[in-house]
Amino acid sequence: MKKISKQAVRRKSVENILASLRIDQLTPGDYVVKGMNACVSGKNTTANVLQEVMRHHVTLRRV
Repeated sequence: MKKISKQAVRRKSVENILASLRIDQLTPGDYVVKGMNACVSGKNTTANVLQEVMRHHVTLRRV
């Protein structure tokens, strides 16, 4: 049985995320693509990229 590398698993996760964006007819920004490439290479995690995107796009509302 062939062993699947961690990088292959990360690449598949990133492909699924980008496919979900395409299904919703959304285009990822350059920083998202760079973040996803960093995920594939193991330098970043999808959770960290998501946090950065949320920080960039979602405004904090103080009550």
